[in-house]
Amino acid sequence: METVPVITDDNRDDTADEIIDNCLSINKPKSFFMFAGAGSGKTRSLVKALNSIKTKIGTTLLQSGRKVAVITYTNAASEEIKQRAQYNPLFEISTIHSFSWSLISAYTNDIRDWLKAKLEKRIDELTQQQSKSRSKTTKTYLERAEKIVKRTERLRYLDTVKRFIYNPDGLNLEANSLDHAEVIQITADFLTSKPTFKAVFIDKYPIVLIDESQDTKKELISVLFSVQQEYKDRFLLGLFGDTMQRIYLDGKEDLAESIPDDWEKPCKVMNHRSQKRIVDLCNDIRKDADGIQQCSRTDKPNGIVRVFITDNEDAFACEQIARNRMSRITGDNDWEDIEKIKSLTIEHKMAASRLGFKSFFDYMNNVNSYKQGLVKGDLSVISLFTHILIPLQDAYYSDNQFEIMRIIREHSIDFDRHKDSLTSGVIESLKQSVEELLSLLSNEHSTCRDLLNIVYEKRLFQLHKDLLRLLEDFPSEDDNEYDKYINLKKALDSEFIEIKRYYTYVQGKASFDTHQGVKGLEFDRVMVIIDDKESKGTTFSYNRLFGVEDKTERDRKNEREGRETSVDRTRRLLYVTCSRAKESLAIVYYTPSIDDTYKAILSTDWFTEEEIEALRAEV
Repeated sequence: METVPVITDDNRDDTADEIIDNCLSINKPKSFFMFAGAGSGKTRSLVKALNSIKTKIGTTLLQSGRKVAVITYTNAASEEIKQRAQYNPLFEISTIHSFSWSLISAYTNDIRDWLKAKLEKRIDELTQQQSKSRSKTTKTYLERAEKIVKRTERLRYLDTVKRFIYNPDGLNLEANSLDHAEVIQITADFLTSKPTFKAVFIDKYPIVLIDESQDTKKELISVLFSVQQEYKDRFLLGLFGDTMQRIYLDGKEDLAESIPDDWEKPCKVMNHRSQKRIVDLCNDIRKDADGIQQCSRTDKPNGIVRVFITDNEDAFACEQIARNRMSRITGDNDWEDIEKIKSLTIEHKMAASRLGFKSFFDYMNNVNSYKQGLVKGDLSVISLFTHILIPLQDAYYSDNQFEIMRIIREHSIDFDRHKDSLTSGVIESLKQSVEELLSLLSNEHSTCRDLLNIVYEKRLFQLHKDLLRLLEDFPSEDDNEYDKYINLKKALDSEFIEIKRYYTYVQGKASFDTHQGVKGLEFDRVMVIIDDKESKGTTFSYNRLFGVEDKTERDRKNEREGRETSVDRTRRLLYVTCSRAKESLAIVYYTPSIDDTYKAILSTDWFTEEEIEALRAEV
């Protein structure tokens, strides 16, 4: 008698993994997109695929000098997958920037030609814009003039470059270094315009698997789609992800619609992370977006959700009240300990005011050219502090002389300049300079400017060009960059502890975070903080999502044209933040009108009356 297999929480998604397994072939490759929602075990499926490749075709690939490329979104994810794949040399596992650089790094002349063409085109565009300008004294005219000068200087320098350098996690301060955007753009262009480069790529990596594909740079993912369609019989592209969890605007907006008809599209339906109430809420949030619904585990039938609506402008007091209420409602005393809760905000500036780096962050955020690097944690102008001085202070506090010397050897100008002839005089001078710096680092009230000054005076470490201009050639008030350097100066007048708090935050080590910082993570207790007024942005709007405010004309226009709206983006944001919670979830909603907001939230049918509470200012 044939045994009927028992469907359980743990094997319900086995069919999706089997579909992928059948795709993994050299002779008859089949590309796929696996939908894997929050808590579905996406990484486990990816590792299963790697193990299958190793078993079925691993030896064949290695013997022919080929590998499987696995592209991850973060270094942490890369390291986790490497570990779970047992560091098998068959798999090239790295972030998109590291992988792209590995492809192009040897093509020095081609990179030079690409940069020349790009710079010449941009200089020509800027020059034409200048010629049409009616005034030569406007801020826009002066800014364009500065851009022309900088690009012309770089263009002249290119012929002297013997090789280009790039570190996905480093400072990239050298004149011959590339920036993050250029590495992606060059890779995408080479895969499009250079048949030999493309052929070498396909031959070396006949299988490319991409984790968090919804946030992979759209210019590169689009090119990989084209490569796959051109070489279906030789190249397998496998995507893992969830379009509802796209949190960066440079990901491919229409990824789901772009998947070719001949691809496999397996879908995982289980959520192994969260209790049922939280899974149900997340299903409601995304229901009107794509209709995809998840199932909760039978052994996780509970979960608690609360929305606290408040007009109290004292965020610290209000959020503490909410935590105390959650402690009583859940019977979980850990809700009263802010360090045991993950609080998620929409904007970094909201976290800055709560974690104590507001002065530094606000001034840096005033500079348009700093904003992106600031929120991603890779802003090169402050890398002296984040990559050298913070580790140096940590080593000093832990009395780790070996680490102090390692940092000095790696970054010191004198060590680099005199590496072949380090005299006792050079060593003694360097020792005294380092001792002065460490003395300042031990003073909790030292400002970033204090530390910058001694590094500059003692010529300890290489400085970013903006820091050098701040110290040597501060612009006059009529200079188009005056505002930029005023803000940089004021930011660096902040105490060093602020930049240390900021860096702890952008690394995801603080109690507060944003939706970007918690990609792929999970926490027992989550508090989502909603405050459209404090976020002061147009990209997201919770009030429009919940119907407290009407959609803007721009949103309505985008909606008619089938384009993304602020409501779409906010829905994804709410889904990502709420789906981080395993056991209990609190949403604190700041609003000037508690009654209107209460009615709007209740009308969504996402929450019951019992789950919505008002915390009025008089409490």
